[in-house]
Amino acid sequence: MSRCLTTRYRELKAWDLCHPNAENVFKALKEAGLKLAIVSNFDTRLTPLLRALKCDHWFDALDVSSELLGVEPEGAVHAGDDRRNDIWGIRDAGCDAWLWGSDVHSFKEVTSPDNIRETKIMAEAVTK
Repeated sequence: MSRCLTTRYRELKAWDLCHPNAENVFKALKEAGLKLAIVSNFDTRLTPLLRALKCDHWFDALDVSSELLGVEPEGAVHAGDDRRNDIWGIRDAGCDAWLWGSDVHSFKEVTSPDNIRETKIMAEAVTK
């Protein structure tokens, strides 16, 4: 089911702009001197999607975590403090996730040799 949905939402016809005046709103904000950016934890479909929707030029910057890291979700680990938003969602996206205060309790623990080794093993398994 997850793979089917991911494939479906790679297609442009699955998307449209939320409001017919969206372009005018972003244009007015830029003319007012604001810098606009998208900072997202969306996957690698976002940049091509914005281009296809012809709205990528509305933004001064686009930072998509999967593009910045250069790894697929299965090769990444996310540490967060919200079980619903940081853990369940990121695991549904295919990443490993650590819940702060449960799986990890300190920055020292995050950078422990055991956690680093586990993350490297996971990343190597994905790239094979």
